[in-house]
Formats: sequence, C-alpha cells, structure tokens
Amino acid sequence: MNVFAEIFKFYLRSSIHVGFAVVSLIFVTLTFLNITPETDFLIFIFCSTLATYNFIKYGVEARKYVLVSNSYHRVIQYFSLANLGIALFLLKDLGHESWLVLFVTALFIGAYALPVYPRKKNLRNYGLLKVFLVALVWTLITQVLPMVHYKVSWRWDGYIDFLQRFLLILVLMVPFEIRDLKYDPPELRTFPQRFGERATKWAGVLLAMVYFLLTFLKDDLHVLEVPGKFVLMMALWLLLGRASRNQSDYYASFWVEGLPIAWALLIGLITLYYPLF
Repeated sequence: MNVFAEIFKFYLRSSIHVGFAVVSLIFVTLTFLNITPETDFLIFIFCSTLATYNFIKYGVEARKYVLVSNSYHRVIQYFSLANLGIALFLLKDLGHESWLVLFVTALFIGAYALPVYPRKKNLRNYGLLKVFLVALVWTLITQVLPMVHYKVSWRWDGYIDFLQRFLLILVLMVPFEIRDLKYDPPELRTFPQRFGERATKWAGVLLAMVYFLLTFLKDDLHVLEVPGKFVLMMALWLLLGRASRNQSDYYASFWVEGLPIAWALLIGLITLYYPLF
C-alpha cells in the first residue's frame, strides 16, 4: 500500500498527470478536426510538458534547480532532464511555424516563472493576470500548436475553438484558485480573494455554459462535438460545485486535472467502437 502511495505521489509531483492532461486536450482537438495525431508529436508534447512544468514548480530559482540537495527532488530533476532530452530530439520533426508557436509560448512561460530571484516580481505574483496567462499558454499548446503543425486553415471555426479552449482552461483553474485561498497572500488579489468563493464558482459555471454555447456558432461540427462538449460542461459544473478552500489535497491536482484525460478517453472509446463517428 505504501509503495502504491509513493508511486501515486511521484505521478502527481513529477507532472506526469499534467502531461497526460495536455496530450488529452490535443487528442480531442485533433479528433474534432478529423485528424489522426502522430505518435511522435504526442510524445514531444508529453515530454516537453513534464520538463517545463517541473522547472516552473521546482526551478523558480535556477541555482536551487541546479544544486538540488533533496534526493527526492533530484530524482524528479533527472526525470525532467530525460524528458527534456527526448523533447529536444523530437523538436527537429516540427516545422518552422510550430517552432514559432513554441517560441512565443516560451516567452509567456518565462514571463510567468522569471526572474529567478524572489525579490523581483514575475507575472505569477499578479493574481488575475496569472490566471489569464496560464490559460493562454495552455491554449497555445493544446489548440494553436496542433492546428499549426497539421496546417489547419484558420477560418471562423478556428477562432471559436481558440476562445472555447481559453474558457475551458479558465474554468478548470477555478478549483485551484479556490483551494489556494488558504495559501495565497492577500496582496495577490486573486479572483476568489476579490469576490469570494461563491461568486468565483458561479463565474466558473457561467463560463462553462458560454464555452458550450459557443459550439453552435461554428460552421462545421464533428458529430461528437455537441454531445461531447455538453458532457464536459456537466462534468465541469459538478467539479465546481464540490470545490472549496478545504477540498482534499488531491481534488484539484488529480480529479480536476484528470477531467481532460477522462474526456479524451470517452471520445477515443466512442470513435474506436463506433467508427462512423
């Protein structure tokens, strides 16, 4: 039992769960575009996500990330470097347009995590701006990058997809923002700190509804898009209803972050057993 608990902790702390969530969103993006994703592309996304997330979590101060004294964090560091190596090797298979998207995303990530010394503020220290920046980064990686990589035309539907993905990430962040009420200093002025827990949850409910309704503005729809996004909206409402500042340790980091994984599995199973979809 202890071994299982340790594996589970490593699974979460090393960002493997986040990596699967990002890959899942890309899988759904490409499924709705009737594109079969390349394995190498998904591996690149997974490995680069792990390396990036772990640097943000454990390497805010570059000196501490290089000189790791904690043996547990050293394992995560080596694991992250291995994933970074794989990502860099696969980077050559991406086109120049994809490199540009990654470069712009890296700039936003740098603005979020840097400067490396805590006395100087980065965008992580601005509550509302931080939320929008994180949502933008996830949208660039899970929506824009696959469209650019597979050379999907940026028509009206592309802009609707971009907005929907941005709203989805904002909603997924609500339970995290509510959880962090216990830890965030008052000067951060996050949305829950400004307007309260209840108003934040209702804002998430409204954004989830807007996310779903935007589907009907698209010109071309995948047959699973309306029912799939409706199911997702209902799941988001359920997760928002159970979110609180006293939620369990793994509620946001496992169950909320796991929603994209469950959604992708559902879409994948339907398309596998019912090829007409």
